[in-house]
Amino acid sequence: MSRCRHDWVVAFAGFSCGLAAVASLTSGGRVATGQPKALVVAPAPQAPTLAAAATLGAKVGETVELTLTGTNLTDPVGVLLSCPGKVTIPTDNKNGTDAGKLRVKVELPAECPIGLHTIRVATKQGVSNFRPFVVDELAAVPEADTNRSKDTPQALAVPTVVTGRADAEASDFYKVKVNPGQTVTFEVIARRIGSPLDPIIVLHDAKTKREIVELYADDTPGLQSDCRLTYTFKDGGEFLVEVRDTTYRGGADYAYRLRVGEFPGATTAFPVAVQRGQTASVGFAGPNTADIPPVSVKAPADPTVAAVYVAPKKSSVSGWPVPVRLSDWPESAEQEPNDDPAKANKLPVPGGVSGRFEKGGDADHFAVAVKKGVKYSASAATFEINSPCEVLVRVLDEKGKEVARSNPTQSAARVEFTPAADATYTIACEQLNFVSGPNEIYHLTVAPVTPDFTIALALDRCEAPAGGGTAVGATVNRLNGYAGPVELSIVGDPALSGSATLPAGQTVAFIPLMVKDGTRPGAYPFRVQGKATVGTEAVVRTGTLIDTVKATLGGMPNPPLDLLAGCAVGVTEKPAFTVKLAADPAAIEKGKGGKVLVEIERGTGADGDVAVAPVFPPANVTPAAAKPIAKGATKTDLALTVAPAAATGPTPLALKLTTKIGGKDYAVTPPPLLIDVTEPKKAEPKKDAPKKEKS
Repeated sequence: MSRCRHDWVVAFAGFSCGLAAVASLTSGGRVATGQPKALVVAPAPQAPTLAAAATLGAKVGETVELTLTGTNLTDPVGVLLSCPGKVTIPTDNKNGTDAGKLRVKVELPAECPIGLHTIRVATKQGVSNFRPFVVDELAAVPEADTNRSKDTPQALAVPTVVTGRADAEASDFYKVKVNPGQTVTFEVIARRIGSPLDPIIVLHDAKTKREIVELYADDTPGLQSDCRLTYTFKDGGEFLVEVRDTTYRGGADYAYRLRVGEFPGATTAFPVAVQRGQTASVGFAGPNTADIPPVSVKAPADPTVAAVYVAPKKSSVSGWPVPVRLSDWPESAEQEPNDDPAKANKLPVPGGVSGRFEKGGDADHFAVAVKKGVKYSASAATFEINSPCEVLVRVLDEKGKEVARSNPTQSAARVEFTPAADATYTIACEQLNFVSGPNEIYHLTVAPVTPDFTIALALDRCEAPAGGGTAVGATVNRLNGYAGPVELSIVGDPALSGSATLPAGQTVAFIPLMVKDGTRPGAYPFRVQGKATVGTEAVVRTGTLIDTVKATLGGMPNPPLDLLAGCAVGVTEKPAFTVKLAADPAAIEKGKGGKVLVEIERGTGADGDVAVAPVFPPANVTPAAAKPIAKGATKTDLALTVAPAAATGPTPLALKLTTKIGGKDYAVTPPPLLIDVTEPKKAEPKKDAPKKEKS
């Protein structure tokens, strides 16, 4: 029975599958049970937003002017690109005064890597959500409005890339001329850049207008429902290229990029992963990739970087890049022959290996040295790495007896086993559906099952004034029984700082993000890093935003790993009001109560009522509703009850203050208040009354 998963439909579902893909390369055997839902925090209403745009991108080595659309785009102070480049904001024609659109000029260096990047806008009020920004080696040409018929196709040179948009109940037609013996690749990039389009490619003879049945592509394996067609034209001539949605959907956000040229295609890198800080030769997997030269990859040691990207290149034009994942342990590629246990490749534990079922009936075997009484996991990633492969994983003891096998009806090809003695076991991997070929790639991880944790962030953007700060919400999911403390910190731009310790057993945290005094207004990138000591080992994890990234990218099944952890803070000149928080008393005993004192300093225009509300208060700490700070006033307080079951130690409480300025909503989230929760004081024994002396 096949595991019912489709590379272009499921995977990275919500928080579970997405983290499983990351976890497979960082910690073996992660099992989470009864985990809390991740926090969801709304962005500040005064912050800018960017709308979906069909043609955001540029060619390497060139300068382009782009028009960004959205809301709250007035008073821009900067643009943040996730790739190398220089961005300026023209000041002519009252640019920057229209809340709905903004012109920016982007200059990319020649060495800028091609692929999917991001762009954000910062204004005096905050920073926007990210939008896809596509970098290519080919100069883009816009789609012509007249290409809806085979009789009026848009002529294209080879190579080229077209930025187009699919309309409902319509097809787009392009005409290309190819030479005899020329091999040309036609590739539609849509879902991989966040478009909802599910594209197909159909080639037609330009003279007869008849469809060429064998020259058709839809849901090419490994492309997340995008399509790619590579063909060698024996006779040459003119051909029509039809692009449309598979069910004839369309609309303003159904954008695509049609790449046409003599460039190679790849579905995955091979090997799939490289150990951090190491250099490896990385090739490519997929149809027609056998003769693509490998590239040397130097993996960064930074634990917050999840992947690097490599582009296959055979001629002057590169194919679309594929990720190389970064691992915390040794990585290798399988070596044939390893078709039986006697020829098994040795695999260190913990360790990872990239395998491929190249021939019919291929089976791969890996020998692992295991210890008595230690629980291990063996898991094979396939759809998570954009491979169509389906793997059956079996564990064999030294006598060849099967001790565990993966369940084909479950989504994860994963097993757990505990050896009864020190021994060398064999991990056997087989193609579940007996398919073979260059596409059938998998990544096997074998590691001890140890306590661990992951971090889900509540929001990918926030705002704070220079010299001030804000609160960053996170949910820590504890795995495999880990219940200890987690040290959370802000890492990234040196102008930013902040840290907090999440006490043992707790799951919700608010980390203070502080901005260095004198920092210029603009957008500054950061990530949230968590550290814990498990036994004698230091465990480092990076906060992720899987649901946010998926939603921004049109429900992309497997979002790029490098986008999952990227956050930004908009540094502002000064908020409409500043906030001071204090606990009264400074330390609150369990089972008792206290107050949170709130005081504001009003700025220009912030003279109305200010509402005060807690944001996801910690467990067993219950704040009462606070009276709004009335117009003209500067203070309020809210009662606080600490239950006997509350955790002791510094407990962060985040508040959001909202008001109206100029008739528009405005919100401020100051750094969290640390409430010192203490054990109840023991009552002192009563002293006996002094005895009266006898007269």
